[in-house]
Amino acid sequence: MNDSSWSCAVELTSRFLNKPARLSHLLERLPTAMDPGSRRRCQFLLFGVVRNWSFLESNLDAFLRKRPRVGMWAALLVASFELMADPKKSAQIVDHAVGRIGKKFSKSEKSLANAVLRKVAQGIQETSQQVPADSASMATRYSHPVWLIERWIEQFGYEDATLFARWNQEEPEIYFLPLDGAKSADLGQCTDWEPYRRGTDMNWTELVESLDAGTIYIQNPGARLAPNLIVKHFHGGRILDLCAAPGGKSFYLERMLGDTIEEIVSVDLPGPRFERLLSNVKRFGSGRLRSLASDLLELDEKALGRFEAVLLDAPCSNSGVLQKKPDAKWRLSRERISELVELQSRMLAKASEFVGGNGLLVYSTCSIDSAENEQVVERFLESDLGRNFERLESSVSLPWVTGHDGAGAFLLRRNTSL
Repeated sequence: MNDSSWSCAVELTSRFLNKPARLSHLLERLPTAMDPGSRRRCQFLLFGVVRNWSFLESNLDAFLRKRPRVGMWAALLVASFELMADPKKSAQIVDHAVGRIGKKFSKSEKSLANAVLRKVAQGIQETSQQVPADSASMATRYSHPVWLIERWIEQFGYEDATLFARWNQEEPEIYFLPLDGAKSADLGQCTDWEPYRRGTDMNWTELVESLDAGTIYIQNPGARLAPNLIVKHFHGGRILDLCAAPGGKSFYLERMLGDTIEEIVSVDLPGPRFERLLSNVKRFGSGRLRSLASDLLELDEKALGRFEAVLLDAPCSNSGVLQKKPDAKWRLSRERISELVELQSRMLAKASEFVGGNGLLVYSTCSIDSAENEQVVERFLESDLGRNFERLESSVSLPWVTGHDGAGAFLLRRNTSL
């Protein structure tokens, strides 16, 4: 076992316990000189703890009278996840964790870790086999907030809510979009969602080299739902991609539509996300792609003009992508979803101003929550601005059914020449 990856995972877990920050932001704290193998191992441990947080805590709590200080608690959580992920190596995992804890904490804490982890090694396998009997036990077993599980049960029923919670606990697959057919057509494995390829089992060095060379773009097939609605009905002209960072949907549209596109204007807020979009456009895009740093709500319709197609990929709860963003579920609340719905409604109304006569408007999220999808669209269509639009079709991915990320996408068309 790599001590640097284990120690870094414990440190980042401690920070997450103090404040459930985005895991991507926490990973930025890793030393730049850290070797790729150690970095990947640290990420695996950190994501594993956060993905299984309440389950791991409940197993530790069963053998403790009170929880220790944060740093020690983080070490116990990391070790518990290792025991959950690789039970055949339980003795080795416990010995390693106890040794590391002994170097950083007191003798009494080392003794506590030794006693607790040896009990957890057996208990965690027994509890993982238990079938949840209600929303509370489902929330603990599959590590989700209780209110969120209850919300899903209300929307999808108990069985589908269980399948969804289980799905979120699995390690996500790696998929990519080939951008250069000659160089990337044979990479990875074929999938049910052309042109996507599966890269999970690829040699990591080969995958990174292809990414650096700009011949592939890492993207889950769920991302195709919204741009495919445009692809199906687009007859040429300009496309406006709003909330575009990191640029994947723009690249997909360019790959699928080719010369029928005059221009794609990819817009996102100034800051780190836009800088990533700008970098990706330079690496993966062509002369037809143009990046613009701006707040959508402050965009000038007269300056940009109108477009034959507008795609709004609105900020959302990320409920459809919790498998790869496990930290998001711990930051969510009912109030936060309500705030997002209000923002989504304002953004959709603003996006509609840029749609030309008979042009297309696609509203999408990476959420599966009806409040952020169907209800936002329905309210827009009932508004003064929305009365100029008609709903053509929609596409929703429920990840436990489709086998890839969840998403909602809705195609509208301006039905006047205004």
